[in-house]
Amino acid sequence: MGSLSFSEIVVIVLVILIVFGPNRLPDLARKAGEFMSKVRNASSSMTDALGVDYEETVEPFLSAKRDFDSIKQDLTKTVTTFGQAATIPDSNEVNDPPGKDAEDSAESPEPDPEAIAPDEAESPDDQTTAP
Repeated sequence: MGSLSFSEIVVIVLVILIVFGPNRLPDLARKAGEFMSKVRNASSSMTDALGVDYEETVEPFLSAKRDFDSIKQDLTKTVTTFGQAATIPDSNEVNDPPGKDAEDSAESPEPDPEAIAPDEAESPDDQTTAP
């Protein structure tokens, strides 16, 4: 619901003045004031009555929310701690190239005898000729 501008209020007052007339306008204003006072009193008493029940109803939920928030903070701290621990390299990992285990780097690979290039194959000079 939007607010009323000054021109809208003037139009409403003029319509009320035309419909009810200047003689009945003070009586209508008095009755409107009494009505608004009764509405405020009823609203205040309802708010007070519901406030007590509301607090009793909402307190377990607020307590659970506080517990979950503290658990969330603990988990966040734990994950952050593990994340930092995972990013700190061990002394063995610093010397080894990435992607190799320590036992893989200790072994030196042997060449495959079948993987000899054709130009490294026996040359005609190395072959003995049959008589």
